Amino acid sequence: MEHKESQTNSFINALKVISILAIALFSLGSCNDKTLNSMAPEISSQEDSLSLDKKSKAFANQLINRSFGEFFIYPMHDNTINTIWSDTNNHVLMDRIMTASDISMEAKFLVCEIYFKKDHRFLERYFIKDIAEIYASALVNNYTGMANSWGLLYEHEDAGTAGAVFLILGDLAIPTLTKLLEDDRILLSYNGSIESTIGNGYKFRIKDFAAYYIGEILNTPLKYFPENPERDSQINELKVRIQKLDE
Repeated sequence: MEHKESQTNSFINALKVISILAIALFSLGSCNDKTLNSMAPEISSQEDSLSLDKKSKAFANQLINRSFGEFFIYPMHDNTINTIWSDTNNHVLMDRIMTASDISMEAKFLVCEIYFKKDHRFLERYFIKDIAEIYASALVNNYTGMANSWGLLYEHEDAGTAGAVFLILGDLAIPTLTKLLEDDRILLSYNGSIESTIGNGYKFRIKDFAAYYIGEILNTPLKYFPENPERDSQINELKVRIQKLDE
């Protein structure tokens, strides 16, 4: 009897061990399944991100190459923006362009131009100083292809459609514009029979554009001087005023 009882107990203990091993193996398999499943979305997310990067770069090139139409030539400018904005898939690509570090400032500038026409609230999503840098880059690199976009300035009290953005950005644009007060290059020319006759005669330097915008932001408009020495004297006074604001 004792021998049989011992065999029975051994058999029961063996079953218990087998059950425990089976549960452990099942749990391990479940854990591995969960681990694999948890990795799947991450891999998918990475693939989606790479795909979005590729699409945003292609879209950026389309903007620069004017594939959707012309910018800064009216009324085509507005038609181009309407065409781009009508495709909601482009909205995601535009946001991607704004945050990407490897996409050109020109593409970012064109995206900003679209946003200013269609979604002013984009200013809440990005740093104002970054947008100021984008527009400063557009000014010194002539992304619009003409000086008209930056205004006839002083005597005409005209900041231009692109230059007016600095006035919208306000005080936060001043540090960026201040750096341009050292740039005495004449890079931009005006188009159009009237504008070119009037504007190109001014021979505005980059620093003259920047000084005008700063004066407007500070609500102390600068005077127009035909000669550079007088202009530079006024710009030097402006620098002193800016420095005092920083103190």
